[in-house]
Amino acid sequence: MPILRPIAHNSPIKMAWDLLILLTVLVFSFLITYRLVFRTFQADILYYFLNTLFLLDIVMGFLVKIKLGHLRLDTFAEIRAHYFHTWFIIDVLAFFPFESIPVLIYGKVPTDPLGVQIYLGLQALTLIKLLKAVRLFNELQEALGLSPAVIRLISFGYWFSQAIHFMALGWVLIGGSESERPYFDQYLRSFYWVTTTIATIGYGDYGPDHDSNQQIFYTIVVEIFGVGMYTYMIANVTSLVQNIDVARATYQKHMEGVNAFLRAHKVPFNLQERVRDYYSYLWQQTKSISERSILEDLPSSLSMEILMHQNRKLIEKVDLFKDADELFIREAVQMLRARVFLPLEYVIRQGEHGDCMYFLTSGSLKVIVKDNEVATLGAGSVFGETALVKDERRNASIRAVTYGTGYQLSKHDFSELRLKYPDFDERVKSIVAEREKK
Repeated sequence: MPILRPIAHNSPIKMAWDLLILLTVLVFSFLITYRLVFRTFQADILYYFLNTLFLLDIVMGFLVKIKLGHLRLDTFAEIRAHYFHTWFIIDVLAFFPFESIPVLIYGKVPTDPLGVQIYLGLQALTLIKLLKAVRLFNELQEALGLSPAVIRLISFGYWFSQAIHFMALGWVLIGGSESERPYFDQYLRSFYWVTTTIATIGYGDYGPDHDSNQQIFYTIVVEIFGVGMYTYMIANVTSLVQNIDVARATYQKHMEGVNAFLRAHKVPFNLQERVRDYYSYLWQQTKSISERSILEDLPSSLSMEILMHQNRKLIEKVDLFKDADELFIREAVQMLRARVFLPLEYVIRQGEHGDCMYFLTSGSLKVIVKDNEVATLGAGSVFGETALVKDERRNASIRAVTYGTGYQLSKHDFSELRLKYPDFDERVKSIVAEREKK
């Protein structure tokens, strides 16, 4: 029999479930408050379906691993202990059908004024479910690693829709709606009034009764809320959107400095264009200007894991790394330095001293001998090693045809790898011998 294991806190199942519960909380709060205000509450199929989802969410609380900053609780015992001490009581209260208490006591739904008030008040207690939404937004940010700006933007829309809904129901309660209309018509017109009032674009077709101080005071409160929301949106939403992509913001700031440098030094326009093209290509490939500072900040084990992930395609394509010892690969990837090849750039020139070799991961390069193109190199190609093995000058030029990416290995590191790993040395010699035959 398969052994039941805890679900990862950032697994697709957990993410989908959290989004479903967020939607369920939203629907539940809209449904319950609507029915409370119009006194049409009934424990129907929809109500029980939503409550069943909340019950299943309690079960999920015992099955999902927990991440607290850098700490992780991975065993069922740890998960259970943490859940009991944090959200278990709130989740049970969110699920518990309080409105059934008077029915159990009286045997029916109370009809006397006090009993009705108690009945409605107990139904309102189920809105404690809104606390779940606060928790879920925090968990989604933690699990997905989303920018705080993204979470704030989504959370703002979520709670803003709730606020408009509650204010619309408040307008109904103080008699601002047309009470002779059906319930939904009243709610729709109240929602319309709140929206136009908050947006400060009220058309005058709906407004407070001039003889009702209560409605006038309520209108003032809604207008103040609307001004506050409008100010918040103007002051923050633009910056939130701009900061959603931190890498892009960093890239744009860097490019401002690059452009200022090019203008200050009066660099020719065609050369300026090539510099901008280089950074544009670098951005498209890596989504950042430089990654070395980030890798240098990490512990060696984490840095190594990232390097292995980054160089996975290189390891798969290049014959020198295929079926190689893992210790060799781990040491080699630390020595590699990323390179970008620009169109028409000479990566190697015939006759110069060789101080490094290259691995091509993307793009196309031409092999040129005495101004004659003799071959084309594609992704996975290795070049420049012959001069290092034979300790002689370059016997051909290599020129980029398109933009390309690759890695550079210095002569010192190359020699060190050959001394440490005889298999690698033999493989290099065989490649050089095959090249000479061709």
